[in-house]
Amino acid sequence: MLDGSNALLTCLGNHEFHACGYTGKLNYWGLNNPIGDWPLLQHVPDLAAIGLGADGHPARTRVLEVLSVVGIVGSLALARITLVRVGRAAWFWAFALLVLTSPFLWYARTTSGESFATGLLVCLIAATALPAHPALVGLAAIGACWTKETSYPFVAALGLTALVLARRRTGRPIRAHVIFGAAGMAVAITATSLFNEVRFGHVLNPNLFEAELHTPGIGRRLEYTAAVLVSPSGGVLFFWPAAFLLVLAACIVAWRRKDVDGRPALVIAAVVLALSFGFASWWTPFGWSAYGPRLALPWVLPIALLTLVAYGEPLREVVLRTLVPSWRLAVVAALLLVFTLPNIGQTWRPNQFGRFFAQEQTADCQPPWRGTFAQWNACQHRLMWLHRPMPIYAARGAGSPTGLITTVLVAAGLVGCLVLLRAGLSEGAPAARPAAARVAPARPR
Repeated sequence: MLDGSNALLTCLGNHEFHACGYTGKLNYWGLNNPIGDWPLLQHVPDLAAIGLGADGHPARTRVLEVLSVVGIVGSLALARITLVRVGRAAWFWAFALLVLTSPFLWYARTTSGESFATGLLVCLIAATALPAHPALVGLAAIGACWTKETSYPFVAALGLTALVLARRRTGRPIRAHVIFGAAGMAVAITATSLFNEVRFGHVLNPNLFEAELHTPGIGRRLEYTAAVLVSPSGGVLFFWPAAFLLVLAACIVAWRRKDVDGRPALVIAAVVLALSFGFASWWTPFGWSAYGPRLALPWVLPIALLTLVAYGEPLREVVLRTLVPSWRLAVVAALLLVFTLPNIGQTWRPNQFGRFFAQEQTADCQPPWRGTFAQWNACQHRLMWLHRPMPIYAARGAGSPTGLITTVLVAAGLVGCLVLLRAGLSEGAPAARPAAARVAPARPR
C-alpha cells in the first residue's frame, strides 16, 4: 500500500490521470495496476504523512499504527459521549467490554486499516445518534464512505436509522442532518471515483466485476455467509462472541416483545446479513491470510453502538438476569476470557496462527487467478470447517510471560466491566416487590 501511494504521486507528477499503469490483468498478487486496490482511507493519511516529510517506510508505518490506536481509543470516547447523552450511560461498560474482548487487542497495534475504519464508522453512528451539528454529520459520512467502496448503502442505512432514533428521542427535525449526510456521501463517492479514474480508467472499481476475484455460485456464497458468522476459524461468533450475542439478543427481544419497535432491529439484521453475503462473495471472505474475520471487524462496534442506543432499555432485564446472582457473572466472565485468549495470544506471538494455514500449503490452495475455483473453494471449505480451528493456534501466545500478564490484566478489566455494567443497570431497574406483599389471587368458587 505504501508503494501504491508512491505510484499515485508518480502518476500525478507525470500528469497521468487516466488508467495510470492499468493492465487489465491480475498479476501474481491479484493486482492490475501499480497503485493497488486499497480504499482512499488508507492512502489519504499516508499521503498526508509524505507531505509532512515522512518519506521513509518506517515513519509512514508508524503513522498508520498510531491511527489504528486512535481509531479504537476514539471509539471508546465517542461511545461514552453518545451513551451518556442518550441516557444509556451504564451501557458504556458493555461497549468497553466489547473492545476488551475483541480482536482489536491485536489489530489496534498494526498498520491494517480495520481499526481506523472502525473509529470512522463509530464516529458516523455517534454523530447521527446524538445528533451532532449537521456539518459534523457530513464530515462523518465522508470518512465512513472512504472505509470501503462497498460501504455506501450500509453507511446510508445505519446513519438514517440513528437519525430517526435521534428525532424520536429529541423531537427535533433531522432534515438538515440528512442533507449534509447525503452531501458528505456525494463528496466521498466523487473523490473515490476520481481516484478510480486515475488507477483503473473507470469511475467504478473493475475488481467489483472481476470474475476471478469473486466466489462462484449461490450455494457456495451462502456457505461462506454462514462461515463469516459462525465458522470456528473465522466466524464472528468465535472471535468476538460478546458482540455477536449482544446484537442477536437485541434482535430477539425486538421480535418477541410487542412493546418494542422492531424496525431498527430489522435494519441491523439486514445490514449484518448483507455485509456477510458481500464478504462471502469475495474470493477470501475473511480477508485471509489474516487473523480472524478481518473484513467484518470495522462494522461490529458501530453496529453494537447503534444496538445499545436503540435497545438499551429492553436489554436491561436480559443482561441483569444473566449477571445476577454473582456466580452467573463469574461464569460469563470465565467464558468470555476463554474466547479472548486467542486475541491475547495473537498479540504477543502473531506468527503462531500461520500454522493454521500451513495445514493447506499445497498447490491446490492457490488463489483462483493462479489455480482453479474448484481447488481454491475446496481448500477454503476445509479451512473453514474441517481443520483444527485457528483460535487454538493463536491462543498459544497467551502462555508466554507477557501473555500471562496481559491475561491477568484483561481478566481484571473484564470482571470490572461486568460488575460496573450490572451496578449501572440495577440502579434504573424496577424494584422487586417484597415477598410479604405478593398476594396470590383468590381461587374462583
